[in-house]
Amino acid sequence: MSEDDARIRAGYSERDATLSRLGDAFASGYLDQDEFEARSSQASTARFRDDLVGLTRDLPHQLAVPEEGTQVPTARVRMGEVEAPRHENVVAIFGGANREADWIASSTASMILLFGGAELDLRHCVWPADGRIEVTCFIAFGAAEIKVPEGVRVINHIVPLFGGAGTDGVRPSRTGPVLVLRGVALFGGIGVTGPDARDQHHGD
Repeated sequence: MSEDDARIRAGYSERDATLSRLGDAFASGYLDQDEFEARSSQASTARFRDDLVGLTRDLPHQLAVPEEGTQVPTARVRMGEVEAPRHENVVAIFGGANREADWIASSTASMILLFGGAELDLRHCVWPADGRIEVTCFIAFGAAEIKVPEGVRVINHIVPLFGGAGTDGVRPSRTGPVLVLRGVALFGGIGVTGPDARDQHHGD
């Protein structure tokens, strides 16, 4: 038996826990955006639990909580007991699809893009009551953009195969809503842009 075979493999729960802790550290100022994105990318693709340990080893066991009165990022989204679709399909084949403005987001969604593009604007939508949206993606020769408001934490499990998946300008809060991305980007890509994204127009 090889050394790798003897190691304990990591599953979704361990990766999610590490990504959540990294998000808390970023929101509390222990990591800058480049460090957060680099470590999050490694956590998303980690095969073994040992690979996850080093990503949070230098962080305090208990992250400092800002003193009362200190301004911290807050999510500018509405969450409540609004009846929403249980699941939504976003499909674009040789075309485009979008969800924007004042819409009600489902807890789970599937995004299938084949030589197409899609845009999900979550900045003004009504989020599920538990503040969590999971999107499973299959992107082949296409591109997707998801816009999120201040306070949203992104957990990225996208596997890029000759493609890409990343975030830009996301400003998460420790207690903010969570966006979970899963799936594959094949010769395509998906990007999540927050309020500090470099390519967003002023006032957008």
